[in-house]
Amino acid sequence: MVIKDFSVSMYLRQAWTDKRLAFDSFVTGVDMIRLLNDSWNELWIPDTFFRNEKAAEFHDVTVNNRMMTVTARGKVWYVLK
Repeated sequence: MVIKDFSVSMYLRQAWTDKRLAFDSFVTGVDMIRLLNDSWNELWIPDTFFRNEKAAEFHDVTVNNRMMTVTARGKVWYVLK
């Protein structure tokens, strides 16, 4: 049996519901908000990991490759590259 290494570039999307982030859309007038850069540092994010990985890194460019939106019901949509 031959075990080979390989590399993967991926676009990871995660969704979960956090009732603490829910807001009243009637008062705000919007159903969904996009959080500003670095807002994800203030919120709980699942600790996603890949078993048996040798190394991992984020794609670094001039702007962060992350986006986070929250719906009025507290559904979070988190995307990173």
